[in-house]
Amino acid sequence: MLQLICLFSCKKLIEVEPPVTQLETKQIFQNDQSAVAAVSGMYRQMLLTGSIITNGGITRFCGLSADELMNTTSPDADDEFRNNAIQVRNGSVSGSLWQMAYKNIYHANAVLEGLENAGITQSLKKQLQGEALVVRSLNYFYLIQLFGDVPLVLTTDYRLNQSISRTRISDIYVQLTTDLLRAKSLLVTTYPSAGRVRPNKFTAAALLARVYLYQKDWINAEKQASEIINSGVYVLPAELNNCFLSGSTETIWSLIQDRSNTSEGQLFIPAFSFLKPPFILTDTLFRSFEMNDLRKSKWLASTTINGLPVYYPLKYKKGADFSSTPPAPTEYYVVFRLAEQYLIRAEANVNLGNNAACQADINVIRQRAGLPVTMATSKNELLLAVEKERQLELFAEWGHRWLDLKRTDRANHVLSGIKTTNWQATDTLFPIPFDQIMLNSSLTQNAGY
Repeated sequence: MLQLICLFSCKKLIEVEPPVTQLETKQIFQNDQSAVAAVSGMYRQMLLTGSIITNGGITRFCGLSADELMNTTSPDADDEFRNNAIQVRNGSVSGSLWQMAYKNIYHANAVLEGLENAGITQSLKKQLQGEALVVRSLNYFYLIQLFGDVPLVLTTDYRLNQSISRTRISDIYVQLTTDLLRAKSLLVTTYPSAGRVRPNKFTAAALLARVYLYQKDWINAEKQASEIINSGVYVLPAELNNCFLSGSTETIWSLIQDRSNTSEGQLFIPAFSFLKPPFILTDTLFRSFEMNDLRKSKWLASTTINGLPVYYPLKYKKGADFSSTPPAPTEYYVVFRLAEQYLIRAEANVNLGNNAACQADINVIRQRAGLPVTMATSKNELLLAVEKERQLELFAEWGHRWLDLKRTDRANHVLSGIKTTNWQATDTLFPIPFDQIMLNSSLTQNAGY
């Protein structure tokens, strides 16, 4: 942890609009314009090359760990995830997943501290505080899913952070719930940006619905998801190929890189037609699609490797652009979208005994995919139906499949038969990076490593 925190001076803060400079806290938050620029730097930090979400960070490593993706080349890091044999010195775990997440958290903490006594417009102060709370919560959500108990860092004081021990997941969930409820109270329903590239009130509600779902708080998960669905702000596009466009009516929150396509598009789409895709769907995932599922025809592309057809994700249609002046992106990197909220509400309702409501939400997703209504009726059938729709609707997005198998205690059942001798129950958590344990003696290693 010390290595991470020391990347930033305890007096100096965060990058602002180009030309990039580092300013004293009081200078950064002395007026509305510089405060907004500081928060904009928070989003640029999230999109840096090699971060927890760029280069397919979450999607790539979780997809390989689950039953979604296979790598067609053999870098050691990718093999370790696919084989569920991650080494404690794995650079991707240490750099992309752990350190970059904590950099994002540090940046959000710096913003929150700077805003405490900022001399800016009160409404803007609330908006920026809400945004920083959402960003911090999102990064902590993924840290606890990947690593279990992790240090809960709520300050930029490196003297406190350098020796902090692991905090229980349950306590971090309490913090996330508190922060997201506060964010909801601070944010408004309108977006503070052109496009949905900065959080609004419903963004906080979307993450809060997921946090409640993961804690099996069915009542509150249903409540938050229904608030979004019933708001009328978001609509499922009838055309699946429109879901990830910059103007998608389904998007609750997205991120945008200047003059650059999404990291997911660059990850999955071959840079040139004669190259094989670096990641392809597993047979398990491909066979899960029903014959007439439009998600199979719209969101997958095929090619041939060694004379055999293979399929790769094509939710995002734009790959790498090597031109000297690439056009402005037409696809934004979608963080939260409406379909997930329907599936959260479906799962919450079946666990509340509202089977008909669960069926209705499943059918909203199935019918957009060109499929008939679900035949599931009992609780167990409906739970499996929700799991399948989440698998097919949210594949190759934000590690949903990996996290779903873990949170529903289905990982052993599903993956032990697929991963065979490579799988052991402790593989559901990634190792705490070796270099972080060396820097902070209060950190302990996860079981199995």
